[in-house]
Amino acid sequence: MLSIRDERVRTLAQDLMQKTGAPTITAAIRQALENEISRASEEPTFQEKIKTLQDRVRSMAKHPPDRNYVDSRDDLWDN
Repeated sequence: MLSIRDERVRTLAQDLMQKTGAPTITAAIRQALENEISRASEEPTFQEKIKTLQDRVRSMAKHPPDRNYVDSRDDLWDN
């Protein structure tokens, strides 16, 4: 059994129940939680977000980083 003591939460749950046609507040809350878990599961991880940003920044660079930096630097000085 679900016991909601917070009046704002109860109001939100009742509103959700009416808008979704859920038979009970518990069913409305269950549906909302399942939807939120599903949405959160589809969102990229923090590491994926960072990699996407890094890739965007690299693509904007005039001179993308060279993996063989030491050789490139030495070539500039004819060494």
